[in-house]
Order: sequence, then structure tokens, then C-alpha cells
Amino acid sequence: MKGSRVAKRYARALIELAEKSQVEKWGAELERLAAIVDSPDLESRLASPELSQAARQEAMAKIAERLELSFPLRSFAVVVARHGRIAEVRAIAEAYRDLVDQMLGRERATLTFAVQPSNQEVERVVAGLEAIAGKQIIPTIKVDKELLGGVVAELGGKTYDGSLAARLAEAQLKLAGHA
Repeated sequence: MKGSRVAKRYARALIELAEKSQVEKWGAELERLAAIVDSPDLESRLASPELSQAARQEAMAKIAERLELSFPLRSFAVVVARHGRIAEVRAIAEAYRDLVDQMLGRERATLTFAVQPSNQEVERVVAGLEAIAGKQIIPTIKVDKELLGGVVAELGGKTYDGSLAARLAEAQLKLAGHA
């Protein structure tokens, strides 16, 4: 669902309403709303055909109120429900986050290590990616026991493979005279 045109339109509309000082706060609020609405139990209840449109809107208003969202985000939650887009809240939150990152010169990267890395290892990889991207990098760390060692970084649709397996394969090619 990430990247749907509808989600991007809603995200763009919300970000256009925000003052620059509000964009990150609203993003955090939108993430909280998405986390609640995405929970399997609530998601199935809100999608139930037995629930009227008015009840859906009222439910979203109550959820937003209980989460203590700001007035604009409470209103946004009701608008999303009114237009039958509750199932898209997660995609809207992701699209909004991407727009905020773009606005603030940031990019997100997934770093996959063989074992839990130290802070220094993460900082070293992030610094290298920042030099490549020319932007602040926000890392998401994953651990994959299948990796022998090293790190695999995914940034901007590209994969930078610094894993031990990739290095061994490269060395094997050099030894065979192919590189």
C-alpha cells in the first residue's frame, strides 16, 4: 500500500496545512494514529460492513481524542474516515514521513548486520552513506544471522553490499582472473 497515489495526496494535503515547526509533531501523531488503526483487532472492526459510515467517523474521532492528537490531526482522522480511507492511514503516514524527510533533507536507510552492531559501527556506516547521499541518514537496524559478517545497506532504492559473502565472491572472481 505504501506509495499509493491516494495516500500521497492525503499526505501532501496535510503537510501543506502544517507550519514548518509542526511537520514533525504532526508526523509523530499520524504515526501513533496509524499504529492504533493498523492493529488487527481494530482494523477488522473499523472495516466491518455492519458499522455505519457515521459510526466509523465517530470511532475515528474518539480514537484521535484518546490519543490526544492536535485539533488538525483529529479533524484529519475524521476526514479520512468520511472518505472511506481508514485502511490507508498507514500508507498516508509513510507518505507523510517521506515528504517530511524530503523537506528536511533526510533519507532513510536499512542497515542489515550479521550481529547486533555497536553504536560506533552504525555511526561509521551512516557517515559513509551520508557522504554518498549528501543527506542526513536515518538508519533502521536489522540483524540477519544468515549474513556471515559485514553490512548490507539499502538506501534510496539501491543496495550497498558490504557483507562478507559479497567480499568473498569478489575475491573469488579476482583470483579466477575475471576482475
